[in-house]
Amino acid sequence: MNCLVHSSAVLLLAFCSNPSEAHIVSGVCSPFYASIKYRRANSHKGPGAQYKIACSYILPGVPVVVTAKYDNWRRIKDPDGDVSWIHKNQLSSKRSVIVVCESGANLMDGCGKTTNLIAHIKKNVIMTLLSVRGAWCKVEVRNGSDGKRYVGWIESEKAFGVCDNESL
Repeated sequence: MNCLVHSSAVLLLAFCSNPSEAHIVSGVCSPFYASIKYRRANSHKGPGAQYKIACSYILPGVPVVVTAKYDNWRRIKDPDGDVSWIHKNQLSSKRSVIVVCESGANLMDGCGKTTNLIAHIKKNVIMTLLSVRGAWCKVEVRNGSDGKRYVGWIESEKAFGVCDNESL
């Protein structure tokens, strides 16, 4: 008897039109980081193109956390804390981080505050994530004016796109 009740409850959820409940049908995924793939990508208020556009991302590489899946749609949370749904084809598995600290972040030549300063990175700069060691992220960033490439370490707590003490 319990199996029948359980099966019908799942079937009922499958026909539910509330997009916030859609993740229950397909299962909540373990949150993971991804990035916006294209220069123009729209996210929606629900898992489908028929839902209103929630956000238009205009920069590739913006890191997001994927928190749920529904068919080909992924529920994401962006660096501003906005939650919406985006088609999986609009996401890349390439990891990136964005500086979220108002005062920016120092790019160092090693893991630690006593290493040498390479550059100061301003808030909202997107960088490629290369690796993580403890509370530090190794990143690559390009200067917007001359295209010069910088590789160094920033404190994870000053960036969105990496978990605390993640191994990468």
